[in-house]
Amino acid sequence: MEDFIFAPLVLVVGFGVHLALLRRAEPWEMRAFNVAFVAHAASAFAQVLLTRYYFRGGDMLGYWENGVEVADVLRDDFPRFFPELVSAFLQRPYEYPVLIFGGSSTGSMSVASALVLFLTGNSLYAAVLLVSLLNYVSQQLLYRALKPEFEPAQQQRVLWGTNLLPSAVFWSSALLKEPLIMATLGPMVLALKWLSDGHRRVLALLMLVPSMTVMTMVKPYVLMALSLGAAVFYLWRRFRSQGATALKPFSVVTAVALGAAGLVLGNNYFSKADEASAASALARQRAVGYRTEGGSNFQIDALSESAVEKRTLTQELVLAPMALFTALFRPFLFEARNVVQLVNALESTLLLLLFARSWRRTSLRAMVSYVSGSPALLFCLVFTLALAIGTGLATTNMGTLSRYRAPMMPFFFTLLLVLDEWSARQARVAFVRPAVGAR
Repeated sequence: MEDFIFAPLVLVVGFGVHLALLRRAEPWEMRAFNVAFVAHAASAFAQVLLTRYYFRGGDMLGYWENGVEVADVLRDDFPRFFPELVSAFLQRPYEYPVLIFGGSSTGSMSVASALVLFLTGNSLYAAVLLVSLLNYVSQQLLYRALKPEFEPAQQQRVLWGTNLLPSAVFWSSALLKEPLIMATLGPMVLALKWLSDGHRRVLALLMLVPSMTVMTMVKPYVLMALSLGAAVFYLWRRFRSQGATALKPFSVVTAVALGAAGLVLGNNYFSKADEASAASALARQRAVGYRTEGGSNFQIDALSESAVEKRTLTQELVLAPMALFTALFRPFLFEARNVVQLVNALESTLLLLLFARSWRRTSLRAMVSYVSGSPALLFCLVFTLALAIGTGLATTNMGTLSRYRAPMMPFFFTLLLVLDEWSARQARVAFVRPAVGAR
């Protein structure tokens, strides 16, 4: 019964938010936002139907079943149990009448699921739809943050990249860790942009602090990648805008502090569950994946159980090139084992072709030079590379690869689309110059 009440209610409220956001959009932006809104809503229902009736199980159903129990207790005595849920989310000691599924980041995700279900009357459709629409807003905020950093001719590419990549839309529409993290990316990036510009500092902090808290508790390694990208963006922007004055200690110290704070905080929580270093934590996740049977498993190394605890960062970085290529461009078409993987493989092939076309039109050196001239593109590149390496090192199954890498995909797609537009202009210029010389 809740599905027939809360799901339409969430959809109506979401549509109202969509109309409000359209008031700030240009006509050419409205068309893309309309498509994005419909795609997110449709993906939410598709996620539930696929999980229940095609895969017949999955993490999302586990979060839902446990979340319903936790949410029911919260409804009985909200003042008594809400502070306990906050403690559980922050991974601190708590007391609760029913078991909260999982520990560390999984426990935090279970609490977040319970709170979403508390708001949506235990309806799985409504809960997933709410997360999906939050991500629709998040991707719009991400576009608002990146748009001023690009030329008008490239802004449509930025819009497509941040809002219309199929895997990013689909995997941001579920009751899972990755969608929850993707819902925080837009507010975080926009808040960091405002702080860098010196605008709306209070509002930026109000957006940044809760988003960073959620990211730290649920997916701390995403925070590590984001802090690196933000530090590079801040420092490189100062270099370009102020010239030699950017070398003042304040700019350098601020950038280093920004990057280091995210790395230290993320590493502490990332390795907390395993009580080990980040390198051994990645190796342990990979080792567990190797032991798990799956129709689309793959290996990037031969890792023995005894070697996991002794794994060093250097040993993990040796695998980085293969992990990077895997995270960015796989699965290949011949690796697809079902319809969902086939769609992912088609998208991966498109991304690989976009990268190859830009490379063919210019050169890898020219592409690197162009990206280094744009702080926003450099941010997208650093964030993508850092998160792709971590994802590639931790993932051993093609079926989960697309979901795990989803938070970085809007940044990667934006990078490729802008490079494609730039390389096309470079190719036209190279074609016209010889013709002019001949005349």
